[in-house]
Amino acid sequence: MTHALRAALAATGLLLSAAAANAAEPRTLTYRILMGEDPVGSETVRLEPQGDMTKVAVTASTRVKVLFINFRYDHKREEVWKGRTLESMSAQTDDDGTPHAIRMMRSGVGYAVTVDGKAGQAGADALPLTLWTPEVLKRPTLLSVIDGKPYSVRTDLIGTETLTVGGRAVPAQHHRISGDVERDLWFDAQGTLLKTRFKRSGYDVTYILD
Repeated sequence: MTHALRAALAATGLLLSAAAANAAEPRTLTYRILMGEDPVGSETVRLEPQGDMTKVAVTASTRVKVLFINFRYDHKREEVWKGRTLESMSAQTDDDGTPHAIRMMRSGVGYAVTVDGKAGQAGADALPLTLWTPEVLKRPTLLSVIDGKPYSVRTDLIGTETLTVGGRAVPAQHHRISGDVERDLWFDAQGTLLKTRFKRSGYDVTYILD
């Protein structure tokens, strides 16, 4: 992790703390999913503060019919956070007809992880590949939210860019996760994910906040 990235994350952390202190109402973030230029689905992220805890519900669905590609994906996930620490995560996924279930719970110095009925462990520095939070930029190990596969990654700050969100120009920090999995992410100054981009089957897949 570069010095510039550490500084950017520290600033983001301060803003997130301030935002969390002022957050009294639930928030829902809705993202359009594009494959190339074609809309193929949506994702919603519902954040509900509950005292010193935050419950997060994620629902995503895609239907892809591009040339010879015919793919469907349905995903539901619940996360419970205490501050910046993930307490638990559970997810159910239909990955083009293949079902998966994963559960992750804090246990001792790490996490107990159960994937499709098989128990395992993950270190305290691991985090699911849950892209709505800047915490995902700070971890060397990320776990697939579909099947629990571990990814060794690094994160770099690419720079500050301006995105158009809801018809407004919004400054955003562009970060890149690389290694076993690759994601480009853009967060605003309050730590809200504005955009995600990655490759699938040779196509650019983009999530854009409405």
